[in-house]
Amino acid sequence: MKILITGVCGNIGSFLCNELKAKHEIIGLDMASNYDKCNKYYSCDITDKKQIEDVIKENEDLDIIVHCAALAHNKGNDLSRERFMKVNYEATKYFVDLSNEYLKLKNFIFISTISVYGERLEQDVYVETDVCEPKSPYAVAKKLSEEYITENCKCNYTMLRLAPVYSKSFTLNIERRSRIKGIPYVVGNGKQRLSLCNIRNIYEAVNYIVDNADSEKNEIYNISDNKIYEFNDLLKFIGANKKIILPKFGFKMLHSINSVTIKKQFIHENSIKLISDNIYSSDKLNSKVKMKYGMKDVI
Repeated sequence: MKILITGVCGNIGSFLCNELKAKHEIIGLDMASNYDKCNKYYSCDITDKKQIEDVIKENEDLDIIVHCAALAHNKGNDLSRERFMKVNYEATKYFVDLSNEYLKLKNFIFISTISVYGERLEQDVYVETDVCEPKSPYAVAKKLSEEYITENCKCNYTMLRLAPVYSKSFTLNIERRSRIKGIPYVVGNGKQRLSLCNIRNIYEAVNYIVDNADSEKNEIYNISDNKIYEFNDLLKFIGANKKIILPKFGFKMLHSINSVTIKKQFIHENSIKLISDNIYSSDKLNSKVKMKYGMKDVI
């Protein structure tokens, strides 16, 4: 098949490109001036509809689009709501609209996030049918993109809501949950549970969708490792022999004060992540393809 991967130079896009190109023709799109790992590459600003249109018109025989390109939580100088909407929502609209106009896709695969559920102290486990309450600009833009695809995409589509992603070469989502200023730490006894996503499980999901493009119709899947981790597992992963222990009650108090005073999203989001369980079940996807990789596979 002929597959367009947006954000092909990023962690997820480049991994999918390397894995899929053995069986498929990969068209890559990103901001970098050059990239030689795919069959054909376009340097493109996804906030420019005309640039996207030129790429799509040159590749009207595309079978699949895997839309990975996005502004992440912590990337870029401009992290305003407007910028997230421009890069993550408006650009997605462009791809959907132009695909409808020029292409006969088998599937539009959208890389989304578990952040669309929002963070709630009273909820430990999230599944695809749960109500979404996105809070951060990143999550709001992703959820609006999901809604636009659902309402407007004329071909089959698949939403992949990723738990925090890691790989052997990308451990930021583990490091930020286990170190503060470079020092290993844990909140309370470290037994709070969380979901993570080995990047290989994303490939397993995408490969399954590509192989079953005609039968996979308009689905939403959480993607996470089957193993549910404790924060103590993250310390083992980074090889921490010593750690500082931060009191759990302090973060509970911080969350309570923030909720009635300054109401900062960063404090709300991260305090909940540190003091409660945050589990994103991939059981729905596991019924079709096994999410078989975990942290043990990258140590």
